[in-house]
Amino acid sequence: MPSVSFVSLGCAKNLVDTEVMIAKLGAAGWQLEADALQADTVIINTCAFIDPAKAESTEVILEHAQQKREGQQLVVAGCLAQRYGEQLQSLIPEIDGVVGTGSYAGIVELLDDVQAGKRPVRLGFEAEPEHDFLPRLITTPRATAYLKIAEGCDHPCTFCIIPKLRGAFRSRSEESIVKEARALAASGTRELVLIAQDTSMWGRDRGMRRGGLAQLLESLHEIEGIDWIRLLYLYPATVDSELIEAIARLPKVCKYMDMPLQHAHPDVLRAMLRPSNGERYLEIIDEFRRRVPGITMRSTFIVGFPGESQEHVAYLEEWIGRAELDRVGFFEYSAEEGTPGATLAGAVPARERRKRLVRLREAQRQASERARSTRLGSQVNVLVEERRPLRKSDPFRAALGQAQVWFGRSQGEAPGVDGGIYFTGEAQIGAFVPVTLDGLGAFDFYGRATVRETSIGG
Repeated sequence: MPSVSFVSLGCAKNLVDTEVMIAKLGAAGWQLEADALQADTVIINTCAFIDPAKAESTEVILEHAQQKREGQQLVVAGCLAQRYGEQLQSLIPEIDGVVGTGSYAGIVELLDDVQAGKRPVRLGFEAEPEHDFLPRLITTPRATAYLKIAEGCDHPCTFCIIPKLRGAFRSRSEESIVKEARALAASGTRELVLIAQDTSMWGRDRGMRRGGLAQLLESLHEIEGIDWIRLLYLYPATVDSELIEAIARLPKVCKYMDMPLQHAHPDVLRAMLRPSNGERYLEIIDEFRRRVPGITMRSTFIVGFPGESQEHVAYLEEWIGRAELDRVGFFEYSAEEGTPGATLAGAVPARERRKRLVRLREAQRQASERARSTRLGSQVNVLVEERRPLRKSDPFRAALGQAQVWFGRSQGEAPGVDGGIYFTGEAQIGAFVPVTLDGLGAFDFYGRATVRETSIGG
């Protein structure tokens, strides 16, 4: 039985692709091997969104190429493969096969060709992302699974290479999504995390002008065994009132909004070819808060886009204080080859970008502390993920009075990006436990469990 080892880099969408490849190979008789040195084939699923991601992916490829033993195959998949394809194989002859973001469903056939010595390169995009996502080997904590509802992107953002890496926006059918969600629920998943480049655009390419995602949420809400449905990566121009109403009305839909805005000043947004302006964004945020009381809100911003002035930074800094979002991620602008942004004048020097990054992070730290402190004293249901040790120097250890505590997330924390909740009391991994929030740190909360597991993860 041949063996295969995976290295998965980048975002949650990449992770889903990896999980699908693992399962397809398993069904074809391949054995999953944790140690890449021992595997017959190593597959590296790469990221190429920004320069640091490309550098990491390249470094990992070179490391495995260097340690590749005789008779072993090395395959590169994902975004870096899609972007550079045959160049990679030419520059790194140890690479035996290349498979892009639109062709990974054929991984079994590709490895057959690799074993036959054909050195295949497959980079096409499928017309519809309707290939069978089942079965999947879930690699996230056992109660949580990502559910990819669409592929690609149609937005023309001048800083972004994703449309070239993932193709045009293509919604999966509701039938295929619900089928996968039911299978995940049957295998023990209690939290579905819906992902796409623009989740709120789901269905529009299938003729649904409004309310498409709200309709999908209705269908997913009916699945027995699912307690939470979390939405990531909304887009300000495709969020409609039907979606906000569904988030407010459906108990299983997490009261959580993740909407990357990238900037707030109209001049910078115009240069980015992003929709609207900071004042309109505040209106959207206010509507979410008015219609979904207690909602947790997250966004991301790019710092140092070409032409960004000190006036633009001051505007964004003031906007951050007004918005009082719970959490924000900041990224230095990375000029990506092949994007319109890379040719724009007014590049911001790296040292200045870093100074602006520090300045804006401090503004957000203060805003986040104000926003998150309003949750103190409240009771939230926490999905328990693990038992964690606390170092003596950890301030939560003194506050909780224990060296070993439970760790999990409430509806207000998305996996992998938002921190979580440390707590004491009785709990079980994969269960929902009510926890009273007693304090907070820069990223996490701490508290105490009040009763045993609840039946609904609200």
